[in-house]
Order: sequence, then structure tokens, then C-alpha cells
Amino acid sequence: MALKIFITLIVIIAIIAGAMAVYLPRDQIVRLIILRDFFDIALPILAFGALIKYLCTCSSCHHHNKE
Repeated sequence: MALKIFITLIVIIAIIAGAMAVYLPRDQIVRLIILRDFFDIALPILAFGALIKYLCTCSSCHHHNKE
């Protein structure tokens, strides 16, 4: 349940940030650029962590699915 709420929150934040980038004047978009720089650094690290988690948990999934 908490995971669904978290995912919904992230999607809503992404939609709001996208709408702000479209409708805000150019001088106010500087605040969004700071967020973009944060995510440019954080996303590859998070993706690597997700890949490691997938690889570590995926091997245990295959043992349970043997027919």
C-alpha cells in the first residue's frame, strides 16, 4: 500500500514539474533547473541500485518457478 502511495506521489510531482516548465516564465524556470541537476546526478545512482537489487532478487525468483 505504501509503495502505491509513493509511486502515485512521484508521478504527481513529475506532472506538476512538467506543467511548471511549460507554463512558467523563463526567469522562474531557474528553480526547476536546480531540481533537474539534482535528478541528473541522483537517477544514475538510483538506477544502478535498482539493477543490483533486481539481479540479486531475480536469481532467487527463478528457483521458485521451476516446473
